[in-house]
Amino acid sequence: MGSAKFVLLAIRLGLFQACLGALSVLTLGIFNRLLIEEFAVPAALTALALGCQQLVAFTRVWFGQRSDRCRWRGLRRTPFIIGGAAAFCALTWIAGRMVLWIAAASMLDDTSAVITRGLLLAVVFLLYGIAISASSTPFAALLVDVSTEKQRPVLVSIVWSMLMVGIVVGAILLSSFLGSSCASSELTDVIAGVKRLIAIAPMVIFALVLIAIAGVEPRLTNNKVGQAQSNDQEISLGASWTILRASPQVGYFFAVLSLFTFSLFLQEAVLEPYGGAIFAMDVCATTRLNAIWGVGTLLGIATTGFLFVPRLGAQRTALLGGLLSAVFVLLIVVAGGMNSEPLFKGALFLFGAAAGISTNASLTLMLGLTSPLMAGTFIGVWGLAQAYARGLATIGGGALLSFFGQFSGSQNSFSAYAGVFIVQAIGLLIAGVMLLRVDTNLFQRKVEQALTSVLSSELD
Repeated sequence: MGSAKFVLLAIRLGLFQACLGALSVLTLGIFNRLLIEEFAVPAALTALALGCQQLVAFTRVWFGQRSDRCRWRGLRRTPFIIGGAAAFCALTWIAGRMVLWIAAASMLDDTSAVITRGLLLAVVFLLYGIAISASSTPFAALLVDVSTEKQRPVLVSIVWSMLMVGIVVGAILLSSFLGSSCASSELTDVIAGVKRLIAIAPMVIFALVLIAIAGVEPRLTNNKVGQAQSNDQEISLGASWTILRASPQVGYFFAVLSLFTFSLFLQEAVLEPYGGAIFAMDVCATTRLNAIWGVGTLLGIATTGFLFVPRLGAQRTALLGGLLSAVFVLLIVVAGGMNSEPLFKGALFLFGAAAGISTNASLTLMLGLTSPLMAGTFIGVWGLAQAYARGLATIGGGALLSFFGQFSGSQNSFSAYAGVFIVQAIGLLIAGVMLLRVDTNLFQRKVEQALTSVLSSELD
């Protein structure tokens, strides 16, 4: 495939990631804000309901393994991607109706009804998380299927850049669907805007998913289907775990990827409070900090596949990104000590760019640490590491802030925040160094040996 044609394919596939980015704005941004601010739902209940989608990340491994074995009309990934997308779009509409249902109870000051309906919303988001796993894990496996090792750095740059584009464009378009209700203090106007939003957004997102995915996956020929079905008798879920345990690189990369993801997002829970406590920034100003970090991350992800990975390799690029990330996180601490808001914003942008470099390199390694017969299974394992590590990072950032606050007398003190950022810098540096030891060639040899052993034992 020519380079220009491959770039167009990558942009098309990136539409799927853009849709996930827009959905995150809708669920974690708009629904979260409406429930807490406009509808006066307790923040803890809101966090529980919206956060339940992360609790089912373990299903990624199962869906990945099932997509490896699927042969529906010669397709492995497409049925899961489109079926999962149909489910999460339908569940988005249901979740929107649930939010309005909770709002009705809140307007009547019916606390018990708010709690009951909030718990039902949590169940909806559990199902939503399963639908995301069913769709996104086979999607990542599809990226492996349609690319070569040399093409993957460019593919990662484009596809994951589209995720950030989806967040930015999604925020603009979704707010336009809300219309004048954004500036209205009347709950009836807000509710009307939400109804308009949930009626349109899921259908548009599903249409974009169809455009991104339909016809991309090459169909297996009759000969390949027969051969794959024969292999599927041997590579059951139990056999898959045997193969996963065969290479020490699997456990090693799982641990390093978890550490990297945990360290990368450790600031997520403390960044905005840090801006308010140390630099006296208002709520709107601290909200824009995420945009500064996001733009830097987009720049880093978009350029790394073209500039760094082809020249340095994924491992050394990961080390470079980890080192730079650690330096710029420490610069954020220096900015707080100097009480310099411009330096703080500049350091945050640079940290985002460095994080983008590390993210691209780790994703390139992740897509390389797979096997053609088990791409979905391996992607599911790596996705499991990322999902739970990010969840722990959100909890860990707040916990560390409280821990360091005990020594300084207040969790809003500069030293408490500095402690969190220093731990983050150390974690990023260690993860970058450890990624140097990831050996994709050793991984491939061990997996191939394990596959041969499993297939041979079945034949015997």
